[in-house]
Amino acid sequence: MASGQDKVVGASLLTFSTIVFVYYTLWAIVMPFVDETYFLHAYFPPREYAIRIPCVLLVFGLTVILTFLSMIMIKSKKKVEKKAA
Repeated sequence: MASGQDKVVGASLLTFSTIVFVYYTLWAIVMPFVDETYFLHAYFPPREYAIRIPCVLLVFGLTVILTFLSMIMIKSKKKVEKKAA
């Protein structure tokens, strides 16, 4: 059973994720159809960042994951070589 602290952390992460999802959806899908002079455009960065930011985050995330996997593979290979020697 989850403790109270786990529930608070989970609820916080869910709330944060929902806010990011709604903001990004408005920015990438809705704002291109809103007039450029409308006041809401002041709350969003330029549209080209709607593609650049996720691409950079994807490359960074894949780099971290692949680096971690390669380190694990190198360490396991060294263990096998030690056992064989």
